[in-house]
Amino acid sequence: MQYLIEDLVKLAKRDSNSARPYLYVNPLQGKHIPAVPEDILAMCSQLAEIVNSAYPDQKLYIVGFAETATGISSGTAHFLKNVCFYQNTTRETRKNKDYLYFTESHSHAVDQMLFSDGIGEVLEQVDRMIFIDDEVTTGNTIVKLIHRIKENYSANHIRFSIVSVLNSMTEERREELRKNGIECLYLCAIPHEYRVTSIRDVHYQAERETDTVSDKVRDLIRNNETEMIQEQIDYPSETDVRSVASFEKYDREVRQFAGQIINGLAGSHYGRILVLGTEEFMYPAICLGDRIKSADIADEVRVHATTRSPIIASGEEDYPLYHRYKLRSMYDPDRETFIYNLEKYDKVIMVTDSEETGLKGTGSGRESILNALMLSGNRDILITRWCYS
Repeated sequence: MQYLIEDLVKLAKRDSNSARPYLYVNPLQGKHIPAVPEDILAMCSQLAEIVNSAYPDQKLYIVGFAETATGISSGTAHFLKNVCFYQNTTRETRKNKDYLYFTESHSHAVDQMLFSDGIGEVLEQVDRMIFIDDEVTTGNTIVKLIHRIKENYSANHIRFSIVSVLNSMTEERREELRKNGIECLYLCAIPHEYRVTSIRDVHYQAERETDTVSDKVRDLIRNNETEMIQEQIDYPSETDVRSVASFEKYDREVRQFAGQIINGLAGSHYGRILVLGTEEFMYPAICLGDRIKSADIADEVRVHATTRSPIIASGEEDYPLYHRYKLRSMYDPDRETFIYNLEKYDKVIMVTDSEETGLKGTGSGRESILNALMLSGNRDILITRWCYS
């Protein structure tokens, strides 16, 4: 399939971000907009074909960028022929972890980290590091990370590439990176600052749609908990891809996780199912959604995720985000997160790697997302948790 810009780009307005007031929302990515899992993986497969053609004989170390690109970077790695190791950047801190720190200056959350345990050993076994993001505008953030890697490791033999679904760099910038040994591969090139003037006058559709963690809403949910079917399944895993890991092992565990959930749904059939990831944890949700559809457990399956990104929701014609809920994070109760375009489904399966503390107690992230799901008409909810051993 040949993707057009219109297939991959919907323009949205960031909420209170003067550094970069616009955001490209990809309707096939499964992040901000619910997407068909088959469509997500088909896009990843095409991006992987470009990489496979460019580097048929090189051993690859893939780094996916948090939070938006963690799902598609893993999905792309699944279709790569020579991927050896995989890792996500992260904004989540971990005790007793060393990391390379760098910044993403235009983002709503500027701090980024790459946990450094194992990187030195991995670099000795690969030929190229590939950084996968959903959209690259200047490449400055990835270049910062490359500089940090070169400062900390013996990487003279390593070649570097930036791989993205969208690339809106100027040709002058792409040439500058090429001269510095950084290649850019992408699925679709778009003009720099494509259509950004069209979102200047976008405003909130309604203030009530941005304030769903009020005491009134929480009381409503507590009073109606008996109407909700809730279950929780924990899946023990040895792999956290916030640290460098064997991608083959990680991918195998994700398929096993999906198989376990599928077995629990055997004999059931639903009209519509939503598989909902949380923040940086997206790839298992995409794979589970794909398996549900192929197993004919539902007529329609959609996948998307909660996000840190504060984006304006509006009812204006052709604007991609028509509704948002403000939530507490599953990972930090003091952090705001959001979910967009939430609808009513026959079953919702939430997929998270939050610690148990994020799922318990008044004011928890779990309570917050259940509020939003119930307000959208959802009653049958399964929480699945990827537990690190």
